[in-house]
Amino acid sequence: MADFFLGAVPLILLFPLVGAATIALFGPYVQRSASAFIGCLSIGLSFLLTVGTSFVIFPLSPAQQTLYTHSKFVGYWAHLPPDLIIGFRLLIDPLSLLWMLIITGVGLLIHVYSVSYMASDKNYRTFFAYMNLFVFTMLLLVMADNFLWLLVGWGGVGLASYLLIGFYYDRPVAVLAARKALIMNVIGDVGIMLAMFLMYAHVGSVSYQNVFGHVATIGTSALTWIGVWLLLGAVAKSAQLPLQTWLPDAMEGPTPVSALIHAATMVTAGVYLIARAHPIYDNAPAAAELVAVVGGVTALFAATIGCVQYDIKRVLAYSTMSQIGYMMLAVGAGAFAAGAFHFMTHAFFKALLFMSAGIVIHALGGEQDIRKMGGLATRLPFAYWTFLVGAVAIAGIFPFAGFFSKDAIIDAVLKLHHPYLFVFTVVAAGLTAFYMFRLVFLTFLTGAYRGDHEVHAETERTMTVPVAILAVLSLIGGWIVLPHHDELSFLLRSTFADAPFPQSMADFNGWLSFGVLLIALAGIAFAWVAYQWRPQIAAALHRSLGGVHALLTNAYYFDTIYHWLFEWPVLALAQWLRDAFEVDAVDALPALALRAGAYFGSLSNRWETGYLRRYGLTFVVGAALLLFIYLFVAHGATAGAAP
Repeated sequence: MADFFLGAVPLILLFPLVGAATIALFGPYVQRSASAFIGCLSIGLSFLLTVGTSFVIFPLSPAQQTLYTHSKFVGYWAHLPPDLIIGFRLLIDPLSLLWMLIITGVGLLIHVYSVSYMASDKNYRTFFAYMNLFVFTMLLLVMADNFLWLLVGWGGVGLASYLLIGFYYDRPVAVLAARKALIMNVIGDVGIMLAMFLMYAHVGSVSYQNVFGHVATIGTSALTWIGVWLLLGAVAKSAQLPLQTWLPDAMEGPTPVSALIHAATMVTAGVYLIARAHPIYDNAPAAAELVAVVGGVTALFAATIGCVQYDIKRVLAYSTMSQIGYMMLAVGAGAFAAGAFHFMTHAFFKALLFMSAGIVIHALGGEQDIRKMGGLATRLPFAYWTFLVGAVAIAGIFPFAGFFSKDAIIDAVLKLHHPYLFVFTVVAAGLTAFYMFRLVFLTFLTGAYRGDHEVHAETERTMTVPVAILAVLSLIGGWIVLPHHDELSFLLRSTFADAPFPQSMADFNGWLSFGVLLIALAGIAFAWVAYQWRPQIAAALHRSLGGVHALLTNAYYFDTIYHWLFEWPVLALAQWLRDAFEVDAVDALPALALRAGAYFGSLSNRWETGYLRRYGLTFVVGAALLLFIYLFVAHGATAGAAP
């Protein structure tokens, strides 16, 4: 059985690719439901193989796991220069396996959810082909054993996200959002390329084994720059400061796409990259510190913006940005296992939140403004209770999943001597609880229903069953890596042997956990007072803090700053080149050719008179010129060449 699962590892990667290709090629010739079935089946098979592989990997020693590569599909694709030979290999170790379980497991639930959610869409088949492609590229990213194939998957994830964010291509705002995401991510791609150039210059390889095995031979300065360029890639893909502006706009895509991007694929890729490269950051403290600072600042930055948003999906987008900030802070501070733990629990409750919000949006005919909701707890009870579970989990309330993973990060940051970033995480925890329950109250509880759309029933089981499963995982997800569950705990501990990580409840700082819990409860209480008990308090705060509210509503005007700093100069330069250069120089060449052709054409036209004597004269003169050329030019050249 072990040999079967180890031999079937490439199929984990190939099933989603085959599913995408099958739907793309044969989807138009089969029923719509067949495309959904193929899409779900391909991800389901990958998930089953991943689970089976995980049970095979558990008994192996850490050395066997980190060195295990699947070598049946080795192919050398580059021989320039001659000593650069990069094979295509699949690396299955606890770190990649954890991501694979989330990508395929949560991805499967999202695929099943999409069967009903996208049922009325005209591009139903295309949607499932894109979703399978998205899962394939993310799996390639985490299963590759070198930075080059990681970059291939990295770029593929960017392409798939571009296709899915801009899925509603008839909406200009969706097309612009997709283009923005693609451009931001290309900036990150360049960062990873520069890091790879430095790796090859110092090691002669870009494989994990060679690079990490020779970090001691690379100077600290070079390692720092490698870490900085890798961080640029992670910042772009995970929507961290200062390349975070694409993620809120990405909400223009379908809700299942948002769930997949935020929970199982795209934005978690940056965390994986930093965690995978932990030997580099262990030996480049300046780069690691920069990672921690970026993550801590982003966690607080995004949490403040989430407090004032009114689009239900944008609130969740900023919460993702903030929670990814926690993960980046953890891996930057050296608490790699804690960051991976939060990735796992976040996948459960963030997918739950997006999919519960999708039930609301679906029931309201596409409405996303929470000011046009309210009182939906009685009309959509399933969505209310499952969303509430997700909100409690992300707020870090005991005993839900977020309590354990978030406290593991906060405790590790304090133990690893980052006092300022520790304060950021604690404040962000209170704000998270506030804006999530602000969202709960305004959407489900406060007042009567304020919308114009009819509220439809939430009856589709393909939507409710995956959400119910995620609700259970959001409740127990924090417990399954603690005592009596050594296998899952092992996934987090074995790759990062020296990283701080709680192995039991006794390892948590009780007083710290209690204090953070009180802060989260205070955030919930304030949201209840301002939006449920005394709504006039929120209105009064809005009036008295109008400038701050405007600043946060506009996300600190980053889009405006980038427009004037980058877009406007480029557009102005393009305008000047068009007016001053293109018209006079570029357009002048074809215009000159046109005038020359017209001139010689007019000469020919005047010569064509119809008189035979003129044609005869033309023939005689032409023949004389040819004879002259032959006798004096060609014959002269031959005579000059004679000895």
